[in-house]
Amino acid sequence: MTLIYRSEGSGPDLVMLHGWGLNSTAFDSVLPLLTPFLRVHLVDLPGYGDNRDQDPAALTLEGTLDALDGIVPPGAHVLGWSLGGLVAMAFAVRRAGDLGSYITVCSSPRFCEELDDMDEHHQIWPGVEHRILKAFTRLLRPQNKDEVCDHFLAMQALGSPSIRHDIRSLRQALAARPKPSYEALKAGLELLDHIDLRHDCSELSLPSLHIFGDADRIVSPDVSTFWDRVPSARVEIFSRTAHNPFISSPVRFADSLKSFILPAF
Repeated sequence: MTLIYRSEGSGPDLVMLHGWGLNSTAFDSVLPLLTPFLRVHLVDLPGYGDNRDQDPAALTLEGTLDALDGIVPPGAHVLGWSLGGLVAMAFAVRRAGDLGSYITVCSSPRFCEELDDMDEHHQIWPGVEHRILKAFTRLLRPQNKDEVCDHFLAMQALGSPSIRHDIRSLRQALAARPKPSYEALKAGLELLDHIDLRHDCSELSLPSLHIFGDADRIVSPDVSTFWDRVPSARVEIFSRTAHNPFISSPVRFADSLKSFILPAF
């Protein structure tokens, strides 16, 4: 299977993967700040946007990774936001030997809350409560998927000082490409509910950057403590920022990427 994607700019390759319910145009506001320094590849995940009509086999995690294998250049830096961050982590595990780095934005190697067996004090892992994901799964139906996506967009901006601007930008991104299929949305919720990459990521020596918002109501910035235990990982927590820092704080976001990917910047 071949994914449609667009590439802009020049420099080291940066592949950007969007989150649940959206498409790659969510990154458009920060794109002009990146393309003078980086060759940016914007990918709609299988079932989303321009890749809405992909083979159903591509909607699994392995199917998505197989599809990305065909377009991610050796040495590339792979960035994923939210659900896309989970995909980026899994892709880094698969291709750690030939990537430059991986970057997650408001994401987590384990989205759901549970007892943290990797913590010596056995604290509760700071994930989303299972009941919230289950509620979304129950609510999601083919006939109301667009309304569920719109509700999720509003949730992402909660806590942001620029909440109206953020929601407007996300809605414009959603409208700019074909809306995601019901099957892709359902498969994405299942990934968020079941995938656990904590052990795999803890053993990666590949350089990584993990950006969080201190006001994020979806992915807690407390997840950052996991990365503090991974020697090759760097963490940044943006103040007064919700689930979409590339929209609410594009300049700082771009500077963070450039200083990580291009250390001489």
